[in-house]
Amino acid sequence: IVKNIGESDLIIADAKGSCGCTVPNPPKEPIAPGSSAPIKVTFNSSGKPGNQSKTVTLTTNTENGRETFTIRAEVTPKTK
Repeated sequence: IVKNIGESDLIIADAKGSCGCTVPNPPKEPIAPGSSAPIKVTFNSSGKPGNQSKTVTLTTNTENGRETFTIRAEVTPKTK
């Protein structure tokens, strides 16, 4: 969930995962001040056992122009 704590609409122009296994899907519409919106992130854990840490970088209209967040997971291999 991304919350707009600014005074104008938050626009997410682009979103990129740190690898091809991490695919973000940000909201297409601007997020109004004080409002929140989910960012769905799909992570393909195939062949990636153990602790995983991936980042998502958003290109935005914020002062920095870029915002980053990290997702973490513990991937347990299937037992036969």
